[in-house]
Amino acid sequence: MPKQIIISPQVVGLIVGEGYIGERHFVFANSNEKAITEVIDFLKQFDLPIKMYLEISIKNKEKYFEDECRKFWESYLKTNLKRIRLRKEFDNTTKHGTIHLIINSSLVAKLFKKIVSSSKAKIEKNKQLSISYLKGIIAAEGNINVKLITTKCIYMIRISASEPVEREHYKRCLKKIGINVSCKDMPTVSPEEGIKRGWKTTKGRAGAVIISRWENFIKVYELGLLDLHEEKKVKFFRYFFNNKFTKQFMDFGYFLNKEFTMKEAQNYFRFKGRHLNRVLTLCKQNYLSRRKINKVKFSYRLTDKYTKIYNKLNNELKLHTIPLL
Repeated sequence: MPKQIIISPQVVGLIVGEGYIGERHFVFANSNEKAITEVIDFLKQFDLPIKMYLEISIKNKEKYFEDECRKFWESYLKTNLKRIRLRKEFDNTTKHGTIHLIINSSLVAKLFKKIVSSSKAKIEKNKQLSISYLKGIIAAEGNINVKLITTKCIYMIRISASEPVEREHYKRCLKKIGINVSCKDMPTVSPEEGIKRGWKTTKGRAGAVIISRWENFIKVYELGLLDLHEEKKVKFFRYFFNNKFTKQFMDFGYFLNKEFTMKEAQNYFRFKGRHLNRVLTLCKQNYLSRRKINKVKFSYRLTDKYTKIYNKLNNELKLHTIPLL
């Protein structure tokens, strides 16, 4: 055993989200390269054999998909994968299948349980630790949910967790970083209950913490909570720009480096009520400052906070080349 064990909050989040710590072994499974790299780098400290295998769901997939997945991971990991598990019963939801990392050691398993438990207690009391930890949690258990049929915009970010105690822990971490969860948790549904409801899946559904509201989505972006999972980040931007509040936020870019009155905002937005309501909302959230002109009138100016986010979003919009709908 190393004399000193170094573990980042991101890795704690990844292990909590996608790891399994048994009595005699540790398993981590993920389809995301960054997550796999982070966990492998952590495991290397123990100088123990790390077993790996690739799991691929091949239902409704072409025969060459298995070979593509194997070649991708062997090239990325710079190793030959000796074991590949094919799942014929499941539709594929990943680009290249899922890598499983395994360490067989009862001592390591016992140590990991203590590390994770003590880390979680410290993390939820510290803002910066919570930010890094939630990057790992969202990379492992986060889902971007989109209304594809109607508005084509994000309506929630879901963090899966079967146990209520785990969901409460996530919510304390979210609150620490300024994300307030207002929706009730999605409850866990057992396989038996799922069958009674007529669901196609026989596995039931894990419960989840629900992050809703535009103010929370922009916070997720500001804090880089999606940085560990590129696919989720790309999906977020693909649909975040369709959100009406995002469009209204970007529309205020016309007033960059200008003072303006409510009347000028009315004229520019052609008396659209929603945009004018956003003046007050943006002011409340410190994206706008205001100066009193007389007893009843104020002038407004976009703050540095607005300018920073506006420029970052503008760059993302160009990178993803997605026109606002």
